[in-house]
Amino acid sequence: MDNIKLDLGIKNGAINIEIVRKPIKNVHLKVYRDFSVSLSVPQAVPNDWIDNFLKDRLAWIDKQLTKYKQASGYNSLLNIKSGTSVQLLGKDMRILKNSSLIDSVEVDEKNIIVNLKNIDNEESITKNLGNWWRKKAADIYFEEATALFDKVFKKYNIEMPVIHIRKMSTLWGSCTKVKNKITLNEYLLKADLRCIQYVILHEMTHLLYTYHNDDFYNFLTIQMPDWKERKKQLDKEVAQGL
Repeated sequence: MDNIKLDLGIKNGAINIEIVRKPIKNVHLKVYRDFSVSLSVPQAVPNDWIDNFLKDRLAWIDKQLTKYKQASGYNSLLNIKSGTSVQLLGKDMRILKNSSLIDSVEVDEKNIIVNLKNIDNEESITKNLGNWWRKKAADIYFEEATALFDKVFKKYNIEMPVIHIRKMSTLWGSCTKVKNKITLNEYLLKADLRCIQYVILHEMTHLLYTYHNDDFYNFLTIQMPDWKERKKQLDKEVAQGL
């Protein structure tokens, strides 16, 4: 049993659920932002049990898919509407606009609050949130890159690369070895910190190995044995509507 097809009704229709048997003790059902669904189960679990388990959770799967589809059109920093969502460090956060005497941005457990002198000025909303986002990204990327460089790369007698941040439409990061520069997508800040660390390590590894050859991947695996899992999490869970 590799896949099960289930019908969720009018909203989300028929979906395929990937069944993955692993040497694990617990069951893990995941709905991803690319609208795929997977169920990881212990190897000895019978097919009938899997069928019944998924039928019991149809409503939950339907709810998760609907939530992600509703959020997908707003998971960016453009055309901001109060109450819509964006990912921040792997968490779904609501963007809230708030009238204030000064322009600022605050974050609590579930919300990014954009305080504005002119709450009806859409350009001001985009500018203030965008500036805050880029500074937040710069601070976190630089901190993680510095820690990684000191731990892994410093002993190879290379200089700490310049960390550059910009919007990138198809890449999470890139390395310009001749300029000793790492460029990171500002929207990588949507991802869990583990995924950010993976991207930084990947790009820094290009300072030692230009091409994606065996030496490159062997080095990557030695430094971060679970990099494939982190990459999969990034590809699956972080919205690509950049």
